[in-house]
This record gives sequence, structure tokens and C-alpha cells, in this order.
Amino acid sequence: MTTSIAKLNADLLPTAEEVEQYRRCGWYISRSLFSDEELDAAIESSERYYATLDDQQIDLPNGGTYQLAWWQGTGLDQLRKNDYSTLLVSELDALLKKPILGAIGALLAEDDVRLWHDQLLYKPPSSAEAPQAVGWHTDFGYWRTCSSPQMLTAWIPFTDMDESIGTISFVDGSHEWPQNNHLNFFSSDLEGLEKKFNTGGAPISKSPALMKRGQVSFHNCRTIHGSAPNYTDQPRRSIALHLQPGANHHVERRNENGDLAQHPNDHLVRKVDNQPDYADPTFCPRVGILDHARQAREGAA
Repeated sequence: MTTSIAKLNADLLPTAEEVEQYRRCGWYISRSLFSDEELDAAIESSERYYATLDDQQIDLPNGGTYQLAWWQGTGLDQLRKNDYSTLLVSELDALLKKPILGAIGALLAEDDVRLWHDQLLYKPPSSAEAPQAVGWHTDFGYWRTCSSPQMLTAWIPFTDMDESIGTISFVDGSHEWPQNNHLNFFSSDLEGLEKKFNTGGAPISKSPALMKRGQVSFHNCRTIHGSAPNYTDQPRRSIALHLQPGANHHVERRNENGDLAQHPNDHLVRKVDNQPDYADPTFCPRVGILDHARQAREGAA
């Protein structure tokens, strides 16, 4: 994919000061990047997609298959996390391929960026008696096969976000803490998980992302984040687009239990020299070019 400089609105790019804030805090919230029409289409298409999931296994473009975390047999009122949706739903792929999104990712990562993988997310309304939260975790904890500490996530909510609907919250500066490989996505015990933080003496400061529809949050792969239950009467809908710098590649690492780390991408992408190729254009298309983003920002200065 080629990103055209002419298509980049420099006013939507982060300033140098905002990039520095991202470096310091581990997260950044953009100006409005998506229109109501784009997000309405994302909601409608995701509902059509959910309606097709009458089996846990889905077929992917290269002939591979993937076992979903959520499908209709799991229950309609459950937290949903569905990977690889941009490969199958054109309206969601259009969000990923919008040039301004990749340009921001490239500026924050200081490199060209490719897709790592996506997660279509749905948080149903919760009662106080049976809350469904997203536990404190880091994305890098799940990506131990990756070489780059500068991977990042663009989180696109499909509606306004505040604390009542269970918006994403970031632990400021936690990407610099000595231990942040938390693996607690499906835990609702936010208070209990917080007690296990190893801050290296740093204070714990949490920032909920208060966002108007169309804004996007970006966070570093080592930033601890999670979200409280949704106490509104509407589902919280969003998609996480996980991005990798161009320099990222497969490495062999072991998990804390001594097992060799693996990621589903390892079994789906093509192989080069018998190693998973994280530049596979089918699963990991390039979506942002750093030089183009810099030229667009400098040209507007």
C-alpha cells in the first residue's frame, strides 16, 4: 500500500510536543480522524459479521483458519474479542487503511508501520452484580515473539467514550516500569490486579480516555491499560488496530513458565528462511510511511 502525502491533513497529525507526551506517558489521543458515516458503517458491518459467526472457526484469506475467542455459541451478552476482522470486513479494513491513521502511528513509532493484527471489541452492558471489565494488561505481554519495544495500538471507539461506558484507561508512564508483561485481559478484578503492579517506586496514576466519536487513542505496547465495566444501556463497540514498526521481526523468546513464546501470526504468515515473516503483505500490510508523515507535517509548518 502507498500512502499519498496529498491525502494527509497535517492539522490532524500530532505536534512534536504531543509526540513527546506520548514518549513520556505511553499514550496519546488524536483529534477527530473518522466521520459519523465511517463509524456508522463500521457498526453495521460488525453486526453483520457477528451474525455470520455460528461456528468458532473462521476461514482466512490465505486458506488458513483461526479459532475465535467469541462466536454466537459463547452468548450474546458476553465480552467479545474477535481477531483478524479487517481481513474479512471491508468497512473495518477501510478504517485501518485510512492514511492519517497510519501516518500518526508512524510518527509515534518513528518508523514505517504495518498491521500486526486487529481485534474487534464489544463490551455489553453490565450489572453491578456481574461486571464485565477488561483487566489491566499490556499488549507486549502477548507479543513475546516480537523484537520491537515500539509496537503500538490504535484504539478506535465507534461512539463517544467516557467512564460510564467503560472507556479504556492508561496507567501513566507504566511502559517504563521494570515489570509490565501483564496477561489479564479477561479478568474483571481491576483492584486486585492493581495491587500486583511493580512500579519500581513510581506512583500509580491512571488516565481514562475521554473521547468524542471520531477520536482515536494510541498507546505503547508496554503501557498497562484496561477498562471498567459498561454501566450504560448500550454496548461499547470499538476496534483495536495493533501496529508494528517496520523494523519489527520474529525472535525466539521463552515465557515465564519456560515454554517457547508463540503468537497466532506465526502460523498464519508466510515463512522466510523458515521463520515467520511479519512483513507478510496479506496479514501485515504497511499502513503508514514515516517520511510521508514527516513531510506532510513539515510542509504545513
